[in-house]
Amino acid sequence: MYTTFCVSRETADRFIKLFVNRRAYGMQAAHPLPNGSVPYYLARNWQTKKPKPLDADVVRMHLNGDITINLYAINPETQRSKWVAIDADFDGAVEALFQLQWELKQDGVEAALEQSRRGGHLWIFADAPLLASECRIYIYNLALRLGVPVKGGGLKDGIEVFPRQDQIEDGEYGNAIRAPLGVHRKTNQRYWFYEAALTPEAQLDYLDSLKKLTEAELRTFIQGMTLPEAYRPVVAPPYIPPSASTLCTEFRILDYVRATRKDSRNWWAQCPSCAQAGHDRTGDNLAIQIRNPRLYKCWAGCTKEEIRAALGQPIRRKVAV
Repeated sequence: MYTTFCVSRETADRFIKLFVNRRAYGMQAAHPLPNGSVPYYLARNWQTKKPKPLDADVVRMHLNGDITINLYAINPETQRSKWVAIDADFDGAVEALFQLQWELKQDGVEAALEQSRRGGHLWIFADAPLLASECRIYIYNLALRLGVPVKGGGLKDGIEVFPRQDQIEDGEYGNAIRAPLGVHRKTNQRYWFYEAALTPEAQLDYLDSLKKLTEAELRTFIQGMTLPEAYRPVVAPPYIPPSASTLCTEFRILDYVRATRKDSRNWWAQCPSCAQAGHDRTGDNLAIQIRNPRLYKCWAGCTKEEIRAALGQPIRRKVAV
C-alpha cells in the first residue's frame, strides 16, 4: 500500500514549474478494467466537454495519492516541451537507462532516473521549453550511437522518447506519460527518483538541483544531425473512399458515431457497446484510425461484433455452401 501525503500549494507549484507545459491532462482510472488495463482518460468538463485545466489543486491531489494524472509533452502553440522523458520497459531496460544517463553526463546534461513498474524513466529538464523536434534528434542519435534499442524502425522493444512527435496540430494532444511522484493504480505503488528521499518535497529538491539543458547547448549537440530515417514520421497515404457501387454495402463507423476529439493517429468517440452497458461516460473509448476510418477499436475491450450489434448493424457472416 502506498503512503499518502498532504502537500502544500507551494509544493504543487514547484511540480508545475518543472513538469507542466500544457494545461490539458489525463486521469488514470481508479480500478482496472476486466482485461487488467488501467487506462487514462482526458480530463474534461462534463458539461462543456472541453479539457479541464491542470492547476495546483489537481497536482496536490496527484502528489497526495488521491488521483493519478498523466502529462502531455508538447504545447501546440509553440511546439516546445519543458522536458524529455525516456521510457524503457524491456529486458535490460534499467541498464540501458544508466548507460544513457552516464553518456548524457559526459555532455554536461544531468538526467534523473525514475523507477517504473517494468523498468524506468529517464528525465531531462530544460532551462526554457525546447523544440520537440530538436530534443528528439538529440536523443535518437545518442541512443543509436550507444547501441540502445529504440522502439519503432522495425524494432518491437526499445526505449520510447517523449515527446513522441516533432509537432502536433491545434486541438491534438500527442502522447502522454504518467506524471512522476504519484501512485500507479495498477500496482498501487509510487515510483520514485533514485537519488532522493521518498517524499514529494525531497524529490523536488533533488530535481530542482539538477542542471537544466539550454537551447544553445542542445543546438550544439545536434549540429549537422537529423532524425534517423527509420524514425521519421510516416506520411500516411490518403484514404480512398469506396466506389459508388460499394457505397451501399460498406460499413463506416463514422456514419454512426460522433467523434469527440482526435490526436495524431485516431478519432475518438463513445463506444456504442460500452454506452449500451452504461459505461464510457467520457465518450472516448472508441479509437477510429484517421488514415483509414474502416479500422476501429474499443480500448475497454468490446469486440467489433458487440459494437456493430449495439448499432443495430450486426456483422453478416458468410454462409458456407
